[in-house]
Amino acid sequence: MNYLVIGATGCIGRYLVPELLKHSGDIHVVVRPGADPAYRFDRCAREWGAGERVRRVRGDLGAPALGLDPGWIAAHRGSIDHVIHLAVGYDAAGLGAGTGNVVDLAERLEAGALHHMSTVEVAGTAKGLFGEDMFDVGQVLPTAPQRAAFEAERVVRERSAVPWHIYRPSIVVGHSRTGEIDRITGPYYFFRLLRMAAQLPRILPLLVPKLGETNMVPVDFVVRALGHIVHRPVTGGTTYHLVDPRRQSAADVLNLFAQEAGAPRLVEVMPRQTLDMMVRLPGVGAVLPHLGVPREVLEQNEFGCWFDCRNTTAALAGTDIRVPPLAGYAPVIWKYWIENWV
Repeated sequence: MNYLVIGATGCIGRYLVPELLKHSGDIHVVVRPGADPAYRFDRCAREWGAGERVRRVRGDLGAPALGLDPGWIAAHRGSIDHVIHLAVGYDAAGLGAGTGNVVDLAERLEAGALHHMSTVEVAGTAKGLFGEDMFDVGQVLPTAPQRAAFEAERVVRERSAVPWHIYRPSIVVGHSRTGEIDRITGPYYFFRLLRMAAQLPRILPLLVPKLGETNMVPVDFVVRALGHIVHRPVTGGTTYHLVDPRRQSAADVLNLFAQEAGAPRLVEVMPRQTLDMMVRLPGVGAVLPHLGVPREVLEQNEFGCWFDCRNTTAALAGTDIRVPPLAGYAPVIWKYWIENWV
């Protein structure tokens, strides 16, 4: 079993490689030119402790066939079982161009399967239940990352001659046992505000607009689920939602972290339109980034829909791979952030 992984040193990839190492075969890792990518690879390789089973391949997502040496491609044609594309967020060319290069490379390699990491954010402004079989349902995509993820999925669906799986995780937070994470995303943007709110008397509630629903999963669930599903037969195109099946409001999630911060409890009392109007005010819009909250984050941390995960549930049946309740590991997430990011 041989793999080609694009994005192996990223937030998900660095945990996925150890899952792949549980299986036999070589793992070829595409590493961009430059000192920093090389340093990240060397650091991860030491953590993996895999010796010669993990092999660096020089390449660039923005180049045709990722800029891989033609001799390397010829030598490995027909021997790569799984091409795993985790680097959609680093698609420098934008709007799926980098993913198109991955699709073309997988075909040139005559790979057994293509695994594409997307996100539930492709649902955009969709309302109600958003199923794993749904894609273009006329939803509006307000942010550039949403549009880029949507177009990357479209490329896989419309152009890939290699059988594919698409994976859509929800908001990925730190490891449920260690809290470890190497990027700030999702609820982390609001942690500074919660620390500031901790200066207020806890008996007084914080009155906030209605925030809608959110969905979060720890990185260890994502990589264990991905590591398992990757090795299932890929006969056509299937999408998997890697989400928490439990529905939860954004306010309830933030209150779990407010409790860890010692901050007052958030109470939703105002219509959502109030928040939209506040964000558009010049003063508020200018202050948010200084508090560590980019304006677009407000749209990326809540959803107007919820997510079906029947394909994922069926694929994980008979395993112990489950999403742990956020209440059980929120203290671990908060502790790691305090000790490593503040």
